[in-house]
Amino acid sequence: MHVLPRVRELEERFADRLTVVGVHSGKFVTERQTERIAEACDRLNVIHPVVNDRQFRVWRDFAVEAWPTVALIDPEGYLVLVDAGEFDVEKMSTAIEAVSARALERGTLTLGPDPFPAAIPRHEGALRFPTRALLDGGRLLVSDTGHGRVLECAWDAASRSATVTREHGGLTEPRGLAVLGGQVYVADRAGQSVWRLDDDGPARVAGTGVLGSGGIVPGRASSVDLRSPWGLMPWDGGLAVSMAGTHQLWMLDPDAGSLTLMAGNGREEILDAAPHRAALAQPTGLAAMGDGALAFADCETSAVRAMSPDGVRTLVGTGLFEFGDRDGSGDRALLQHCEDVAVHDGVLAVADTYNDRLRRVDPRTRECDAWPGEAGEKGSLREPGGVWSDGATMIVADTGHHRLVVVEDDGSLTEVRIT
Repeated sequence: MHVLPRVRELEERFADRLTVVGVHSGKFVTERQTERIAEACDRLNVIHPVVNDRQFRVWRDFAVEAWPTVALIDPEGYLVLVDAGEFDVEKMSTAIEAVSARALERGTLTLGPDPFPAAIPRHEGALRFPTRALLDGGRLLVSDTGHGRVLECAWDAASRSATVTREHGGLTEPRGLAVLGGQVYVADRAGQSVWRLDDDGPARVAGTGVLGSGGIVPGRASSVDLRSPWGLMPWDGGLAVSMAGTHQLWMLDPDAGSLTLMAGNGREEILDAAPHRAALAQPTGLAAMGDGALAFADCETSAVRAMSPDGVRTLVGTGLFEFGDRDGSGDRALLQHCEDVAVHDGVLAVADTYNDRLRRVDPRTRECDAWPGEAGEKGSLREPGGVWSDGATMIVADTGHHRLVVVEDDGSLTEVRIT
């Protein structure tokens, strides 16, 4: 996802000579379904055509070894360069200029508009790919991610309905939400920022809006380049931030304006150890547990893990390429790219995102099974991106269905009506 803005910059800069074709070689099984890829393109505003390389044939033909990798091909079909990782825009621009100049001289390049029509949004409605929601007293807050906004609504618990009272716009990809000291905060994943939603508009409290190029150095939060801040949770007087792009958990003190490391050594893998020595893999959702631990969804390892002063421990999950859909205890259980967790009735409700359902993990026994009722049925949800609970009410952001649902006591789902 970090590469997409760079690709868009090149598409715009060389609109009369560059044709971009994406190749998606999906790691997770769900990511290899053409319809899912189309939905992801819609969600991420990808306008160029994308090949579903589900059998990794293109991957092998180009000898690709890592995600992401970019290849530059000249108009005669010759491979000019292959660049693995988050490529440098200016370096790639120089290469494109050199290739196009040579091609124009040889008469093999015709300048003009892109031959592929730009994709148009496939869904528009009250919500578009919502990823988080929470209740704060009588109001419902929603990260309406596809519309780049946070909605503030009056909540009617009896009718499971909400009336929009305010829209906080101007965001890029709002995800994690938290209320601290009466203030609402939102993690803007693609905007590389954490915002406080003030009466006169969003105020940036962390990040610069620029994607960081490497590890984050603790310091003044407003001057640090972040990498995909995803989840937020009030914690120890501040805000815990799951930084998916650096595989770490950070502590943000909005009042002091400081950012300090909580857990993660920056390597993308699964390793239980003391907080600063442990290895995480794209942590996303966060939940405060009653025993003083902070649970989190470690999505790239399809894991549910917990951090305490003693260290990081894994409840479910074993490795970067170990995923699936299987009940069991501890290492026997399998999830698929889970993105959020919430504490409910003493257990963890897990948004098992790519398995399209809600799972239940007991942090004491490490037992993992389907949530009772409809919520736990495979396919009842569509890539749920968020789950929240205050112990009485549980709300799931049913991202792929563009809706919010309340999980009732019997596990049935009630869609939230938003007006």
